[in-house]
Amino acid sequence: MDQVSVVFPAASPPIADKQPRTLSLHGDDRIDDYFWLRYRDDPRVIAYLDAENDYTEAMMAHTEALQAALYDEMLARIQETDLSVPYRKGDYYYYSRTETGKAYPIYCRKLGSLDAPEELLLDQNVLAAGHDFLTLGLFDVSPNHQILAYSIDTTGSERYTLYFLNLATGQLYPEEILETGYGFAWGNDNQTVFYTLVDEANRPFKLLRHQLGSASADDELVYHETDDFYYLNVGKTRSDAYILLELQSKITSEVHYLDANQPEGKFQVIQPRSPGIEYRVEHHSDSF
Repeated sequence: MDQVSVVFPAASPPIADKQPRTLSLHGDDRIDDYFWLRYRDDPRVIAYLDAENDYTEAMMAHTEALQAALYDEMLARIQETDLSVPYRKGDYYYYSRTETGKAYPIYCRKLGSLDAPEELLLDQNVLAAGHDFLTLGLFDVSPNHQILAYSIDTTGSERYTLYFLNLATGQLYPEEILETGYGFAWGNDNQTVFYTLVDEANRPFKLLRHQLGSASADDELVYHETDDFYYLNVGKTRSDAYILLELQSKITSEVHYLDANQPEGKFQVIQPRSPGIEYRVEHHSDSF
């Protein structure tokens, strides 16, 4: 990376240095004067962002009392102890709840009836301990309800680390999968999962197959979308019978499918992409 100098006059807002860089895509060139700011771990980028924050705090210092009053008023209007609407999946009712004084929800379930004893699955407040920020990306229980797949982001980058929790023992599986997106699907064997990875622009572009308990380095690349105009996603049909690989641009889509009971198989395309043609797929099941 080229050297970048950043100078911040004491009495004026910080001004990012311009360093033109040519980006080429599909035969089109564009100039990005601030490409260097994408290197979030570079000390000069951090110094510039700190200077922006310091300037903002200085300019807004006279509103601190008003900020505190607005925060207190908004907090007073929030029901801190609350319960989400439970939803049924198999024999379980899943829901989340919040408690007064805690910033994050607690995820729970009950077996068979809403009057059954509560089983705590995941406390986001515990996960957030020691972090300035935490958001939950994925929360997906295996078809047999014994394993929880969840992902967290502690930087605000929307690049998630994926974990697997044994709900019977409360122990995590050894693997941690980095740089994942929102897409995820369980195979019906409760051992095979599919997840997406994101590129530098946070575009989901790769689909990988993972066997529970194995190293992520051994995961199989199932699909790689090389066209920057397409976003990749993976999920299941409402019937849980099929896993769908969806590729979507602004005006064009393409869907591949796989029998969820045979997660080691190969995806089959339903209709190859054709410019301007969009479609979605759902499985017709008599159980609906």
